[in-house]
Amino acid sequence: MKVMRISWEMLKYKPGLVIGGFLSDILFFLQPLAAGLITREIFNQLQGTAGWDISINIWVLVLLVLPITLTMRLIGDFVFVFTMWIFILMSRILVRKNMLDGIFKKPGAVALPDSPGEAVSRFRGDIEETMWFVYHLTALLSLGLFTGISFFIMQSINWEITLYVSIPLVIMMVMVFFTRPIFTRLRKQRRKAAGAVTRTIGEIFRSVQAIKVATAEDNVLNYFEEINDKRRIAEVKDEFFHRFLHSIYNTSIYLCIGIILLLVGNNLQNNIFSVGDLAFFVGILGSMGEFIWDIGDIVPHYIRTKVSIGRMFKLIKSEDEEVTELDLAKHGEIYIKEPYPLIQMPSLEIRDRLSKFEVRGLTYSYPNSEKGISNINFTINKGSFTVITGRIGSGKTTLLRTILGLLPNDDGGLYWNGEIVEKPEDFFIPPRTAYTSQVPRLFSETIKENILMGLAEESIDVEEALNLAVIGEEVEEFDDGLDTLIGPKGVKLSGGQRQRLAAARMFARKAEIQIFDDLSSALDIETEQLLWKRVFAREGSTCLAVSHRPIALRRADNIIVIKDGEIAGQGKLEYLLETCDEMKRLWEEKILGSTQSAVSSNTD
Repeated sequence: MKVMRISWEMLKYKPGLVIGGFLSDILFFLQPLAAGLITREIFNQLQGTAGWDISINIWVLVLLVLPITLTMRLIGDFVFVFTMWIFILMSRILVRKNMLDGIFKKPGAVALPDSPGEAVSRFRGDIEETMWFVYHLTALLSLGLFTGISFFIMQSINWEITLYVSIPLVIMMVMVFFTRPIFTRLRKQRRKAAGAVTRTIGEIFRSVQAIKVATAEDNVLNYFEEINDKRRIAEVKDEFFHRFLHSIYNTSIYLCIGIILLLVGNNLQNNIFSVGDLAFFVGILGSMGEFIWDIGDIVPHYIRTKVSIGRMFKLIKSEDEEVTELDLAKHGEIYIKEPYPLIQMPSLEIRDRLSKFEVRGLTYSYPNSEKGISNINFTINKGSFTVITGRIGSGKTTLLRTILGLLPNDDGGLYWNGEIVEKPEDFFIPPRTAYTSQVPRLFSETIKENILMGLAEESIDVEEALNLAVIGEEVEEFDDGLDTLIGPKGVKLSGGQRQRLAAARMFARKAEIQIFDDLSSALDIETEQLLWKRVFAREGSTCLAVSHRPIALRRADNIIVIKDGEIAGQGKLEYLLETCDEMKRLWEEKILGSTQSAVSSNTD
């Protein structure tokens, strides 16, 4: 029943618009009833068996049929557009906002359970499916009101014929109900196939260079054609089955008309059943059949919506048990007419200023894997420089992500000035911490916008941030300076420039702890030395960095050596070179590697 609860929450979001839409549907569905009653009276007057107590000239009735029905139709459509249609659009925005909010609240490194392309499919198709189900509930209610009134009039004319006519319609509804497992299977296959196509499109656009280098264009196109073919088959099956049942519905309507013609012959001759009654029955059956069809059709709609809600909830589901499917329909502002809230540079209270940061027994294991980190302990004091080092795959990046809440820790705690941090993902953000990842994430915007990230320009010293990141002079040489577009993921910049631009974004936040994940891996030695020099020149600068570069290791106040997810040694470089075998091997490899690179360069 979660589908119905979510639908009810959505209907409560804008009750005024929903009521307006309901009234518009009533006008729309009562139109054929009004037309049927007027037509009945016209034929009855022609037959000489007028049924109304009020005498109205037949030509007046003829002239009223079209204007009355058209007016009801136009008013209904007009009210629908400005009520229910606006409600549907606003509700879609609300659900998308709630989904995005749910994704942002999850640990950043595990935010998406599937590919971004698959997520886009859920933001589009699944939300539309859900909102149309919500609308169909209100439409079914108004159509049910019309059908009830029509049925009452029909049975008052002749209850036996009404009963016989109802049998095929009920059989059709039962048949649609019992075919729901087929609907479920076909809808899941259709959604899965559509998601695969969307996912592949995203991967192709992200991997154009790799595809061209491997000369795999033909293979990629063949694969894309294959999954498109699977999608075509899935959609045809789903649509065919739906249309097949709809054809049965149409057959049922004609069968009902045939039953009426068979039953009313003698009654017409005896004036028990008039020509006007026959016209009313035949004219109203189609609209009544729509109600019966919708009752049966609501079952597959319900199933498809249940599948869609499950797919959407998978995007926001987390280890927090308080997150439920109802969060998809959580009411809130969508800022259509309301002004957007101002984005302000966050500030720290005095008690939040860093004095000491402690990691105690921190543990995290990847699901279904032995990889991760175990029982990590260290302390960072204000103004210190801490370096995490180790071999590839030893757990360095995992450690940083777990500290920042990008991965959920399995055990242990994080303590800021002696107080435990309950939710690292909410706590370790600017201005407490600022983070530059190993692979910087840049946007296809200008250099300035990549640094500001929505913050007011007057709240950030962009020039100072660029200077600290040793990229200011290069930006000045660009034709458009700070307004230079860098392309998707910063494709117009070199690897080193991308890393330094991401670092500038971090420096602009003026965080208590600056966290680098192998920042200098794409930098030459001179640029790296200048960058560290400027970082350490800042008074009270506190840094936590993953690095294997000698310049960082020599400067570090504390080096944490990670091996197989555990601390193999901790302390200053001189101490570790005497006491830690893993540090000795790492140091020898780095020094020998640097020497061989230098010799190779001179030989060239």
